[in-house]
Amino acid sequence: MDTILFDIISWVGLTICIGAFFIKDVFWLRLTTLIGCSLLFVYYSHIAIPQGVISNLLVLLINAYYLMRFAQARKAEKLPAQPATAPLATQAD
Repeated sequence: MDTILFDIISWVGLTICIGAFFIKDVFWLRLTTLIGCSLLFVYYSHIAIPQGVISNLLVLLINAYYLMRFAQARKAEKLPAQPATAPLATQAD
């Protein structure tokens, strides 16, 4: 039973990673790849294949980094623009 569960995890992860090649939106591409590589990381960790663990971990970390940058950029866009300096008050003569 344990082997079947990890085989299913590997097939789902592989399907998600291959399916990501058909995604054009960069955010969804990175998110999908992150999920697929997470599943493959679990599988390769279970069967103790260092190349699979390292490669999927690296792709996972790269996509996580760019998703965090994407979230920060999106958050910065939603913040109201702050004026650089306060307007100078003029005195009437």
